[in-house]
Amino acid sequence: MPPGTLPDVGQVVRSGPAVAKALPCSSRGPDLPRGTAPEYLSSVRDLDDLHEELSRACWLSRVALGGEEERAWLDCDLASLAENRLSELADPRAFDGAIRADLERRATTKRPWPLAQRSEFERCYWLVEEGARTGTLAIATATLGTPSVRISSFFVLPSCRGRRVGHRAIERLRHALAPHGLGIRLDAFWCSPRSVRFYLAAGFWVWGWKRDLTFAWRPRLPPPRIEVGQREASLSAAVSGPPIVLASAEHDGHALTFRSRESELEDDPDLGEAAWHSSSTLALALALNGWPLVRSQEHWDRERFSDASAPESLARKIQVWEAWAAKHGWRVETPRIAGLEYPTWDELEAQWKESSR
Repeated sequence: MPPGTLPDVGQVVRSGPAVAKALPCSSRGPDLPRGTAPEYLSSVRDLDDLHEELSRACWLSRVALGGEEERAWLDCDLASLAENRLSELADPRAFDGAIRADLERRATTKRPWPLAQRSEFERCYWLVEEGARTGTLAIATATLGTPSVRISSFFVLPSCRGRRVGHRAIERLRHALAPHGLGIRLDAFWCSPRSVRFYLAAGFWVWGWKRDLTFAWRPRLPPPRIEVGQREASLSAAVSGPPIVLASAEHDGHALTFRSRESELEDDPDLGEAAWHSSSTLALALALNGWPLVRSQEHWDRERFSDASAPESLARKIQVWEAWAAKHGWRVETPRIAGLEYPTWDELEAQWKESSR
């Protein structure tokens, strides 16, 4: 049956520090709670005023297009790819032509876009603390039909790690977006568990996994509280009063038992949206702890091709992501999922060809 040496997501997850990289998922769209599509679609707007406000913030500095400054910013992007895909921690300020060429060959699949092109859909910033650059961040120029702002290229310089720079940047961005009624959406790479753990610990919800792992935060959503033990796990959230369990799981070493209160709470004005995303979020926490993700052969056959919620579909995506990474020679240092087979990319392609006949 198909069924890191990093800190555990085992305790109560709330907030923490670090780095990461960042598309919409789930069959009904990434950011559309039930019954509210018209309201959300009406939120399409450019974010020029927001970026004007951010440009005046002391913790951000707009990147000048062209020249050495753009090159330095793109070097940070390349260093992030090298860390996430090759597990090589490099200081981008030391890059020269030879180092760039080597990392582009090993850590990328296409040449980076010039910032002039990227500026059509996002603005690129330096993270700044006490007048010094500490990292990078790109922020979308429009909401694209959802009340969330997509971010990417979130990177903290190696020399600035361990000082909660990443944590403060996320908190400052939240404070800037909340008055506008805006949240954050981003993508992260499963094969970079450090980044994945950071976003879970920072209170993000998992929206799904259509292409990569999609995380989101909203001002009105309480943070998920995740507890993962040896055999039992739960995800809860609190609006006012004690936390309410939204999803839970247990396993016997082989098969998974998984429960969600999504249908029960879907109309709850405070917890309905959180309940909708609780299954995806708990499933990812289980994967990070090496739990089995398959409930039964029937669940595997029925659920594995969905883009969110079902732990079996996350298990299938993990197979694909890790095979793709290995095919490109990238390091795969992820938790081993109990009972999950890990086919090669060639084996997956053979499966797909067979199923299409």
